[in-house]
Amino acid sequence: MDAQHGTSSLRDLILRIYGRAVDVIVIGLVLVMIAVMAFAFFDVVRNVWNLVPVLKTNSVNAQDFKDLIVNLLDVFVLIELFGTFTDYVKTRHVGLTQLLDVTVVFTLRELLLKLYANALSPGQMIGLCIVVVLLVLARSLTGVLSPQRGLRT
Repeated sequence: MDAQHGTSSLRDLILRIYGRAVDVIVIGLVLVMIAVMAFAFFDVVRNVWNLVPVLKTNSVNAQDFKDLIVNLLDVFVLIELFGTFTDYVKTRHVGLTQLLDVTVVFTLRELLLKLYANALSPGQMIGLCIVVVLLVLARSLTGVLSPQRGLRT
């Protein structure tokens, strides 16, 4: 029995070290995400600030406006990623619903950017729209089949 107890306590020690290492890494990633979101937010504010004088003259540069849209959509993707990390910190679990939320936001970002740049062929547009619809359907199913409702996702 002593050998089993020694093995068990060694395993518990290794699992505790692993748990603490994961905590440190995840908290470090959350801090990095906060910094990245702050920089992205300030970039959006800077872009808006630079566009304010130009808005009065109605001569907005298309590239400046595109940069603003890209930065704004990047902030939304970062917010979703940050939410996923913070949920992981709280629960030690990344749910399928959260991953689909991030994927939907990222896919919509790409679709909007390509539409705005007129860089999509009709086939590519239909393909991306099908991907978005499938992701939204999958996301809806995760809400219906969630563990809170007694079913596993």
